[in-house]
Formats: sequence, structure tokens, C-alpha cells
Amino acid sequence: MIAMLIFIENVLAVSAQLCLRHGARRLASRSLAPSIVLEPLRNPYILSGLVLHGVSFFVYIFILSKLQLSVLYPIATGLSILLITVTSVLVFGEGLTGAQVTGILAIAGGIGLVFAG
Repeated sequence: MIAMLIFIENVLAVSAQLCLRHGARRLASRSLAPSIVLEPLRNPYILSGLVLHGVSFFVYIFILSKLQLSVLYPIATGLSILLITVTSVLVFGEGLTGAQVTGILAIAGGIGLVFAG
């Protein structure tokens, strides 16, 4: 049950990041200005990213009530890195170097060790 909740929380958080990345493309030609605060009202992708982050936050808090932070944080963070990397490559066509692939595999191994411990 906890493993499934961790996975769901990560899918929500990764989906939020993908929405934010997509929405941020609209801002690429602009300079940083106070009007960025209103961007979620004009950009449905940024608004979706904020909502998804909010939902993932509450799922994370629930999981944290059941699991030690020293176990949850490395697993959740590592899983987020894995999922964001894979989806960034698939969705946005971002590339990976051999060193990055090696690092991702090391993270996957670390997640397994922390979860098993």
C-alpha cells in the first residue's frame, strides 16, 4: 500500500513538473518581471502544474505520517529523478549522456537498497 502511494505521489509530482516545463516554454522570450505572478491565470499548463503539486504535497504528507523521513525522502526523490528523466527524454526529446545514464542506474539501485532496508 505504501509503495503504491509513493508511486502515485511521484506520478503526480512528475506530471506537475512536465506541465510546468510545457507552460514555461511560453515564458522563454520574456524577461523576469513581477507579472510572472499572474502567469498561472493566463497559462493552463502552469496552473495545472501548481494544482498537481498541491495534490502530490498532501499525498506526501499522508505517506510521511506512515513512514520515516529518512526512508521516504530518498525513495521519493530518487524515483522523481528517474521518472522525470525518462519522461523528459520521451516527451521533450531531451538527450542523455552515458554518464547521466550511469548516474540514473545508480539512483535506481540506491532506491532499491533504501526501500529494502
